[in-house]
Formats: sequence, structure tokens, C-alpha cells
Amino acid sequence: MLKQATCNAWFTDNYLPVIQGKRLYKVRATHCLVCSGSFDQPVIFRNNDLPGVMLTSAVQRLIRLYAVKPGKRAVVLTGNDDGYLAALDLHDQGVDVVAVADMRSSPSDRTLRLALEKRGIVCHVNTTVYEALHEKGMRHVSGAELRKITGQGQVANSGSHVDCDLLCMSGGYMPVYQLLCQAGGKLAYDDQQAEFAISSLPQNLSIAGSVNGYHVLDNVLADAAHAAASVVSALGLASADTPAALRSEAQVNFAWPIFPHPDGKDFVDFDEDLQVRDIVNATRIGYRDIQLVKRYSTVGMGPSQGRHSALPTARLVAASTQRSVSETGVTTARPPFEAEKLAHVAGRAFDPYRQTPMHQRHVQAGAKMMPAGIWQRPAFYGNPSQRDACMQQEALHVRNKVGIIDVSTLGGLDVRGPDAAELLNRLYTFAFLKQPVGRSRYALMTNEQGVVIDDGVCARFAEQHFYVTATTSGVDRIYQQMLKWNAQWRLNVDITNVTAAIAAVNVAGPDSRKVLEQVCTDLDLSAEGFPYLGVRLGTVAGIKARLLRVGFVGELGYEIHVPARHALRLWDALVEAGKAFDMRPFGVETQRLLRLEKGHVIISQDTDGMTHPAEIDMGWAVSRSKPFFVGRRSVDILEARPLKRKLVGFTLPKASPLPLEGHLVLKGPDISGNVTSCEYSSTLGMIIGMAYAAFDQSTPGQQIPIRVEDGVVVQATVVKLPFFDPENQRQEL
Repeated sequence: MLKQATCNAWFTDNYLPVIQGKRLYKVRATHCLVCSGSFDQPVIFRNNDLPGVMLTSAVQRLIRLYAVKPGKRAVVLTGNDDGYLAALDLHDQGVDVVAVADMRSSPSDRTLRLALEKRGIVCHVNTTVYEALHEKGMRHVSGAELRKITGQGQVANSGSHVDCDLLCMSGGYMPVYQLLCQAGGKLAYDDQQAEFAISSLPQNLSIAGSVNGYHVLDNVLADAAHAAASVVSALGLASADTPAALRSEAQVNFAWPIFPHPDGKDFVDFDEDLQVRDIVNATRIGYRDIQLVKRYSTVGMGPSQGRHSALPTARLVAASTQRSVSETGVTTARPPFEAEKLAHVAGRAFDPYRQTPMHQRHVQAGAKMMPAGIWQRPAFYGNPSQRDACMQQEALHVRNKVGIIDVSTLGGLDVRGPDAAELLNRLYTFAFLKQPVGRSRYALMTNEQGVVIDDGVCARFAEQHFYVTATTSGVDRIYQQMLKWNAQWRLNVDITNVTAAIAAVNVAGPDSRKVLEQVCTDLDLSAEGFPYLGVRLGTVAGIKARLLRVGFVGELGYEIHVPARHALRLWDALVEAGKAFDMRPFGVETQRLLRLEKGHVIISQDTDGMTHPAEIDMGWAVSRSKPFFVGRRSVDILEARPLKRKLVGFTLPKASPLPLEGHLVLKGPDISGNVTSCEYSSTLGMIIGMAYAAFDQSTPGQQIPIRVEDGVVVQATVVKLPFFDPENQRQEL
């Protein structure tokens, strides 16, 4: 048994999504018995949306389930005997029931009226509330105007006023039909009983209780027993007991609980604030079908999804179009029955991720893993509780000796064909038509608005073959951009996403050439034979490889790209070759510190959805000689305008509080920017970082205030980037 659970829809062959708490159960039932009950219906009169105007079922729920006294003086408006029961409940809980207004000529059970008289409660028959009264401000109901009913929706010209702070109402019931209609059930209106009945259900679907038109408790239980016996029999099981017989019931729905007021505010739909005249006017201008009335007026489109407005809307449309309520019907019920959280639809809570071929080697080496896009990558190696110490040691080791890092998550795109250079020339800001074979070039990409969206390295291995790297989290989007634009340009080029097919390792540090020389003998690795930004095809540890000499961490370094199936063998061979030079692995956090020391930006960390090249000092990466690239016109417009902000480098003393990513840069009382990257650097002996600041705060030597944890403001010094090796001598060894 699932308590406090909701069956949110019905699908073919009794496929039922059931929500309980945070869990979505997917149930397939041989036979389904629905006892969904019915919804209490409001009465339509002026100001029926005031605070203090409540359904009788809501009042009884507050009293019986939550021990809440809903008011001090109450008026009960009813079209059935349940209103009398609510009045008795209120009186027994100490609420002064000043009047019961029964829209009928008398109650079905006359003993109920005697019970009211015994308690001194005045009962007005053939009477309705014509208007709920309020004090100035309309914050709560303060009284009710009672008038005699003279016809369908019509009342006497005058009446009496009763003071109250609680107005309870019940105009009848509407079966909870949504799931049943989704299963193919049909609603038919019984004019004699003034309520909808459900028919034409599938053979393996049954109903019982008030949804089946029974409202007296004994009948509800007996109907459920009859339905259960039928289900048991249909399943081929024996039924032991004979259910009790069903008795006739009095009518529970008042035929026309709608009393329009000339001044309006007689609400039919409380969610959408729709009044009687809104529904009537929709039919007068030609929207006769209930579905069109819904779309025109938005009735039933609010959170309650027509639970309280469907029946009065059907009655109003039927009367206005001179049809029966059965002919009018109600709007189509579609799943879900209640609002679903995306977490329910998504299923179990988990984070899918990918692992590089060297993942187990990282784990064996004591790596603390972290998510990087959809990948798991080593953050650093060592005790997880000693992040800063481990990271600083790794960084110093790369600066002084040599380190190795797995960069297999780097996006990789192969661009081949006669128009390969032309495609890249149009997509990226730099010029690529005359890029020499055997050389790489920094590649910056902007969108049509001139906003920086990705960067990488473009390596030319042959006249018609480029290998382009992209950011880990952005490669799929960049691949889609390439395909989209080439679908328009129709260049003779083939674009392949090889991210999963190629794994890569970066060996970086002053001794990286010595390590590589141990496993690569078919290439000249000297500074002259393999210069900075050069690319080569060679063999490393017997594996065909693409080698790129790049310097993201600001040291002599080589990226080695091989087929993913050979990645583990490459890693093991390099680790073995590096033992003689004390080579150690380093993680992503360390790599980010090293690149920060060099002032290299990380797209989406040091940029946002508004960043253009001039703001991050990338004007050097924009070719002024070519006529077009995606975003060129926007970049020109943005560069012609005065800069409002700029990405700057800043430093703080070692003992200063450490700013975190997102901490605010201030300019007087205003916010002028935010910190994008910040770490302590053992190499430099100070805190370094990058942040957006107002343009007039970007001059080196200026002080910029940064608000850190606990509201403390520190004064950082703006410096020229990079922080480390400004002449780039180390990466060009």
C-alpha cells in the first residue's frame, strides 16, 4: 500500500505512473479499480474569492484533521445535506453559526434541520448568498447578504445582511474524472441529479464510490465491495463475502448554484480570475465549443486545472448556447493530474559521467577525482583533506622538474578537405588560410553577437587536414556549430568529432624534452627541430601519435594524442620513462593554478555570456585583414564602443583573506565586477587572481576593493598579466 501517493495519469493497458514523495513508480496493472472520489464545488456569487470564503469540505478538514478553528462567526451556504453536517461540526467546535442558507426548499434528511434548531441555528431555505461583504481593503469577509431565490440564477430585489468572518459553501460534487477520461471514459450529465456520470470505461478498468455517483458512506462502501468482487472474479479468484445492497440516495448537487451580480466579481475560475460575464461573453462572440471557450478565456488553465471551474463553466456555456450540459461537456483531461517535478520525470538522482582510459591509473596513484563537464578527472594526487598542500607541491614540481597530466577530455575535431582552411577561417577570429603545415595556432571563437564561446588550438598536419581542440564542456556545441554553418556554406569539407576516439597526455616542465626523448626516437625534439607551437606526426612508445608543442601551463611541454585504445600503454610508458627524472602526475586543480600564473583564461570560468575579445585582452587573436568570421560585425561594433569593464589580474599578500570565485569587486557603493579565478601561488609567494572590474579600475598599480567572506573588504593590486614569466622564455626552451 502506497500512502500519500498520487496516480498522475492513465496510459494504455493500465500503465500507471504513481508518485510518492520523491519516487515515481511505474505500475502495469492487470485490472484497475479507481476510487478517486469527487471534488466539492463552489457556489458562484459576488466576492466569492474573499479570504474567509471556504468550501465546507475544507472547513471540516481543518477541524477534524488539524484541530484548527477556522473562524468565530460562520454562515453556511449549501445545496445538499453535507452543509448541515458542516454547520454541526462548526458549532460543536465552538464556532458561532449565525445562519445556514439552503438553496433548496428543505433538507433531504429532516432530522438535520431539527438538529440545527435544537442548537439555536437559524436556517433559511430557498436562500443563497448574493454577495460576500468586506471591510475596507478586502482583506477578509465580514458578512454576507442573503436573498431568496426566485428562479434559475435569479434572486429577490432585497435581502438581509449577516455579520460573519467565515463563509462556508457547497454547491455539490464533481467526480474526479481526469484519469478515467484519459482511459476513454465518457462524461454524461444527468439533468435530474444535476451531476456528471462516467461510462464507456475499458473492460479492465472499474470505478467505485463517489466517482461512481454514490455519496452516502454505506453506499460508498457497498459499491466498493461490489466493484472489488467483480475485479476478483475477473482475475479468476474466489470472492468470500456477498456485498451489501445499494440504497437510493438523495440529490447532492444543486441544479444551478450560479448567481451573477451586475457589479461582477462572481468568480467561476479562482486561478484565472474569470467571472460569469467572461464565460458568457466568450460564447456571444462565437466560441460555442467548450474547448474554444477554454482557449479564449483560459478557464481551467490555472493550477487547479478546472477542478472547481469545469462544472459551472459547462453549465454557463450550455445555457448561453441553448444546449444541454451533456452536449457541452467539459474540456479534455490530459496528464499529468498534478504538477510533476522534473526530478520525477528524470528518474533516479544520479550524475552520469565518463572516464578516460587512464582512470584506473589515477585512482591507483591516489587521485582525488572531480567532475569536469561529463568527465571524471584527477583534481590532485594525495590526501583529499590536504588539497592546497598537494596542489602547491605538484605546481612547484612542474615548474622545477617535470609533470604529466591526462588531457584526454580535451575536445578533438578533425577537419579535412579542400575547404578545411576556409571553414576555420570563417569560424574562428584568427586567420588560417596561410597557416603553415606543421604549425599550430590559437583559435578563438565568437558567436553572432561577438561573445566569446570557445577556444582551443588549431594544428595543421597537412594541406587539407586540421586537428582542432576545443574545451571539454564545449566541444559538442562547437561541433554542432561547425555542422550548422557548413550546412549553409556548403564547403567541400568533412568534420568529425574524434573526442572519444583520441586520448591525450601532456608532459610539461623543464625536463619534459628529456622524458619524451626516451620513448620518441623518430622525431627531432630539439628547440630548432620542434619549436614552440610546432606539430608533428611521430611514434611514441611504438604508438603512432600526434604531437603538439603547446604551453598552457607556461612551461616547455608536449601534448601527445594517440588512439584511445593505446592510451593506457602510452601512459605507462611515459611514467616509466619519467622515473629517471622524478616525473610526477598532476591534476586539473594544479593545471588551473599553473595557467592562472600565466594569465591564460578558461572559457566559461573567466568569461560569461557577455564577454567579447576586447574585454579579455584578446584583440591580438582577432584578424583584421580577413573580411569575415562569425561575429565579426558585432566584434567591430563592440570594440568601437568605450569599454565598461575589463578582465584584470590582481595580487594580494599571502596573509590576506583569499577571494573566491564570484566574490564581488566594488566601486564605491556599487558592484563593478566579480572574481573569476583566484589561488595562492607558491611560485610567486602571493595570492593571484583574475576579476572583472570597471574599465577605470583596470590600470596596473590601482587598488580594487573585493568583498570576501563575512563581508570583509580587501584591497587588491591590479597588475599586468601574466604573473609569471612575462617574456614566455620557459615555454619556448
